[in-house]
Amino acid sequence: MQKVLYLMLLSLYLFPMAGSGQKVGLVLSGGGAKGLAHIGVIKALEENNIPIDYITGTSMGAIIGGLYAAGYSPEEMEILFKSEEFKNWSTGKIPPKYVYFFKQLDENPSFIDLDFARKEDKMQLALPTNLIPSGQMDFGFMELFGPANAVAENDFNHLFIPFRCVATDIYHGEPVIFRSGDLGSSIRASMTFPFYFKPIEIDSVLLFDGGLVNNYPCDVMYEDFHPDIMIGSAVGFKDRKPKKDDIKLQIENMMVRKNNYYIPDSLGITIKSPVDHISLFDFERLSEIEKAGYESTMAQIKTIKSRISRRVNLEHLNKRREEFRSKSPTMKFNNIQVSGVDGSQRHYIIQSIRHKSKVFDLEELRQEYFKILADDKIQTLLPTADYNKESGLFDLQLKAEQKKPLAVGVGGYFSLSDVNQGYIGFDYRLFNNLPITLQSNVHIGKFYSSFMAGSRFNITSRQPFSVEFYFIKNRSDYFSGATQLFFENNLSHYFIRNDDNIQLNICFPEKTTSKWEVGIDFLNQVDNYYQKSDFTKTDTPDETTFTAGNLHARLESKAFNKKQYPTEGKLFKFETSYIFGSEKEDPGSTSATNIIYHKANNYFQLKLSYERYFKTTKWLTLGVSGDSYLSNKGLFHNYTSQILSSESFSPTVNSTIRYLPYLRSDNFVAGGLKAIIPVSASAHLRFEGYYFQPFKEVMNGPDNIPYYNTSDFTTHAFLGTGGIVVHTRFGPASILLNYYSASDPKFYLQISFGYLLYNRGKH
Repeated sequence: MQKVLYLMLLSLYLFPMAGSGQKVGLVLSGGGAKGLAHIGVIKALEENNIPIDYITGTSMGAIIGGLYAAGYSPEEMEILFKSEEFKNWSTGKIPPKYVYFFKQLDENPSFIDLDFARKEDKMQLALPTNLIPSGQMDFGFMELFGPANAVAENDFNHLFIPFRCVATDIYHGEPVIFRSGDLGSSIRASMTFPFYFKPIEIDSVLLFDGGLVNNYPCDVMYEDFHPDIMIGSAVGFKDRKPKKDDIKLQIENMMVRKNNYYIPDSLGITIKSPVDHISLFDFERLSEIEKAGYESTMAQIKTIKSRISRRVNLEHLNKRREEFRSKSPTMKFNNIQVSGVDGSQRHYIIQSIRHKSKVFDLEELRQEYFKILADDKIQTLLPTADYNKESGLFDLQLKAEQKKPLAVGVGGYFSLSDVNQGYIGFDYRLFNNLPITLQSNVHIGKFYSSFMAGSRFNITSRQPFSVEFYFIKNRSDYFSGATQLFFENNLSHYFIRNDDNIQLNICFPEKTTSKWEVGIDFLNQVDNYYQKSDFTKTDTPDETTFTAGNLHARLESKAFNKKQYPTEGKLFKFETSYIFGSEKEDPGSTSATNIIYHKANNYFQLKLSYERYFKTTKWLTLGVSGDSYLSNKGLFHNYTSQILSSESFSPTVNSTIRYLPYLRSDNFVAGGLKAIIPVSASAHLRFEGYYFQPFKEVMNGPDNIPYYNTSDFTTHAFLGTGGIVVHTRFGPASILLNYYSASDPKFYLQISFGYLLYNRGKH
């Protein structure tokens, strides 16, 4: 660096500046969210008619510089960085409307998923390389920079402003200067901060953030463009000694090369914005950061004007910008090329995109792109757009990376009660001519335990579909001690349910967030229970076995932002089914009879569920939900078995762990309202209230024989929950007070961490 600066000084001594013909180079440092100050710097320079003839940048400086070089104004950059789209890029979040529900596997209570790959005939753990998924950002960079790249024909000298950016060859530890190629990929490489974002490979070179070797590329500016004068915007990392518990500052110190962020006065001017207090990902403080850059520039504007005599009229600049962008072709795509995977996998990806039409626009591509990313066998899919002048269309290049074959998920639910669950799940992915996912999991807990094994076959054709086969064993133990907070007496039980399920389903996508499922289930459900509350340890329970088949068709649409306690998105579910089965009752010591009872019970049922969230203001989201269940099921033999066989209304997490007879019915409607008040980016106050209305009340007659009340709508119930929920990287933590109108006691405190989610088939 010292040698370069010496050459620069010598050159200026031999070739003095040329007055009215001055060429001005703008150098933008890296710095994470601090780099948003560059927008304010550019804005101040434009307002004062200071020309910008060349730009070099690293990391965030590469993004801001690349946008400006591609023809984006400072005002357009402000809009971009305030948008929900940018928030999604920086967090990796895929908006619910683009989440391909058809490809999603069942939700599970996993905190963390660990990938394993075969190496030297052994399965070895593959450590994660990034915290933030890159799919959103990769597609966004193609969308932002693809049109300008087409105008420049991959030559950065022919952009609206000639441009350079710097990345790091991680193997050799050397800088890589991008002067041509795909603009989006070049900038993506320059800002790939280690551990946060996944590195990308360009021309077989693995690349990371340019700040590792050159966070302030004034030498690149001089060597490539030889400007008469440079303006540097420096927002580098403050040289602070990290503490042992400050992981972010430790990473910054390890990864960013120390730099004095200084341009000698004879060569130019350095603008240092006071943003040291801003952390790496404080993007929500855009206005404050940009203002700091603007004010820092205005504080030196007299000096800048005295050094730069040439002026560029802002109106003329905007006209040139419009002319450049008017040449940008509309992003429509035709040819698709896929690399990084073998022939059958390549065909699978291409067919997933092109099964509808030969030419598709950006929005169509966006939907199909996220559909592929939803596939459990695809890790990343780096898109680039190459403009074909002959066809007037873009050729889509997709660099795919396959997920490791084995994934192990670990998670559960932990609370200050006996309802604690452990979970471990295994997914084995076979990605060949017929993509298959083999699944197995185990839930272990006092309240709920389960084992599941299954497989899913994905068939990509003009009409994609999947075939699923599952075997599930569930056990639910609704013990009477569940009313206490810390330690519970669970010697007595409301009832214990064991069920075995065999399920065969065929699924079809219906738009992006919906799917059809048709299939048949075979169920053997065994309930053990007592028919009176004052039973003793010497009593034996009644046992009712229901063996049945279930022919069903289901339309389900689901697009939530969280597995549990969502704050945005919607759900719609409609199911019709025919159940044909046989009821058998073996009486216990609390039964009014000792005769074994058999009866066929065949019936139809309809289920309808709806849930949706509406963001009304910045500080309030409202949610609504509705549920209904209709059936012509006949009464089971005794009152308790009838209640147990009825559909349960369990809209809250807490209600799923309780035996609540007054929230069970063969025919009912129910509805709820929710209010969500954000406290921070990850925490919110949550209040929910529900009303449950059964059509007919089931009465307990002589000898526990059930019958319907002759009057309709004679009973109803309320339930609700309220408290605080904090979404962490590993799962939700919550403190909630739950209310049940017909319980004694009516209030239950729930302090928990994790997901309380069950295998399919739990009734």
